[in-house]
Parts: sequence; structure tokens; C-alpha cells
Amino acid sequence: MEFILNKTLGINGIDRISFKKIIEILGRASRIKLELGKDNFDLNITLEYKQLELIINYCVNFYLGTRIPEFQRLFFVVEKLYLDNEVIKIGEDVRKVFTKVKRYTKNNYKIFNYEYNIGEYSGSYDFNNLDLTIYFEKYGKKRIVDGIYVSLPYEDNPNISNIGEILKLDILKNIFEYK
Repeated sequence: MEFILNKTLGINGIDRISFKKIIEILGRASRIKLELGKDNFDLNITLEYKQLELIINYCVNFYLGTRIPEFQRLFFVVEKLYLDNEVIKIGEDVRKVFTKVKRYTKNNYKIFNYEYNIGEYSGSYDFNNLDLTIYFEKYGKKRIVDGIYVSLPYEDNPNISNIGEILKLDILKNIFEYK
């Protein structure tokens, strides 16, 4: 499956956090991993789609000491991402990717802005108005893409009551009752 950056937000027509829509478009995940934070104030769900080379990370944070969700966020981790007629992929030189993203923003009448973070061995470009982050590793003077993340905007006070039912995870009922 090709993952195409939406003109507004997200990929492949998924532009907001909705597990129902994700399953409708992508199908069921081959593996689901749940992780409850040590303090019980956040829940992370990772959906792995091995056949699609896709990982979806979802997190919901709860108000301190309550069962009330404060906000949720979700991002896609892809191997390849299509930007109109061009593709960016893991293993590619980050300078080429940067040029492709710049051209994409220009062609789609968006303002090209980004934040740049670099460490001794790795770094990232965060293209704010695309909700796209490119991670890279440094090998001498070369910088090679090793992660492509597409985020959806976080949502305050989400209704998470049906996530367990949609994902067919009865254990979520127990987690929410335990909180």
C-alpha cells in the first residue's frame, strides 16, 4: 500500500484520530501492543501492520489521579511517503528529502517552515505545517533518513469509551476501570 500525505493533515484520507476510520482504510493490525505508564496517567497503544510496513502510535493522557482523558495524540511511522509525484523513503539522503518536501510545500501553496534538531549522531527536521518529522542518522558527512513520522493534531478531552470495542481489546475495559 502506498502512503500519501493528505493535502491537509494525515495520510491516505485519515485526517483525525479515529480508530474506526483507520481500520476501515488500513484493516486490522497484525500486532497490538499496550503499555500503561508507571504512574497510570498515560496509555500507549501501538498498532503494527507488518504487511504494510506501517506502525501507528497512539497515546492518551489522563488528568492526574482520575479516569478522565485529558488529551490524545497519534502518529504514523512509515517506510515510504508519497508527496504528490515524489516519494521520500528510509535510507535516502536527507538533503534530497529536504528538497522534495520544500517543492511539495511550494506546489501546494503552503509556507515552508521547519525546526531543525541535531545531535552528535542523529537529528531531525520537523516540518510544522505538514505535521511531518524526518529523523536521520549521521554517517560522517552523510545524513541518512531513518524515520518518517506523520502526526495528527492532538485532541483535548477525547471520548475514548469505544476504543477497546473497535480494536477488539477487552482488556482496555479493565485498564479503564483500574484507573
